[in-house]
Amino acid sequence: MLEIEQSKTTHLSMSSPSLHAMGSQSDILHKVMDPEVNLAVWQRPPMQEITEELSSLQASHLPDLRHYTTLTSFDGDLCTMLRQQALNPRDFKNLRDDLRHLVGLLAKVSGRREFSYRLVTIDGDECCRFHVDRTPLRLICTYQGPGTEWLPDWRVDREALARSAHNEAISQFGEPSRFQQFWVGIMKGDPKKLGQGLVHRSPAIADSEQFRVLFCLDSVGHS
Repeated sequence: MLEIEQSKTTHLSMSSPSLHAMGSQSDILHKVMDPEVNLAVWQRPPMQEITEELSSLQASHLPDLRHYTTLTSFDGDLCTMLRQQALNPRDFKNLRDDLRHLVGLLAKVSGRREFSYRLVTIDGDECCRFHVDRTPLRLICTYQGPGTEWLPDWRVDREALARSAHNEAISQFGEPSRFQQFWVGIMKGDPKKLGQGLVHRSPAIADSEQFRVLFCLDSVGHS
């Protein structure tokens, strides 16, 4: 049995073979670098000032495009992206501050300074099949709408996943877990196709009159 020390603000749920670290402080995110852990989640509360800024967005405002950036250029790159979508960066000051903070967190965890990011508004179904990312580390945060759904390892049929079976064959023993709004997760992918990494999917929201505001950040060149 693998044992990991638990702090007052941290709980680690056992799975096989990987652990999932969850806590109320941002330093929990560093746990994802432990060999036994494939998901670390900072369970932070919503921020009203950001929610108010996002209330002006529509589902068509931020298309699903991938952008490359660095630790030092991120805010300028983000402002350029917002202007290209006819959005005033000054209207999203709190969001920009928070995103810059998240980039800094992934930089500390991964040791990288180059990233690929997506900041998107989504009103349809996106990646609703359970899958594993091919990027080594991905940070995600859902600011509005339903969060990303994921499976503890003990609930995953990896053989079904490998043969691209339907979701019901991959997911076992009940409903998937889900990130709450504003939670920050860093998940491991499986770039070498070793049958590892966190299994997850986007929630189905088509025809629900909901839309999501989602931030994804990948470390570039992490081994």
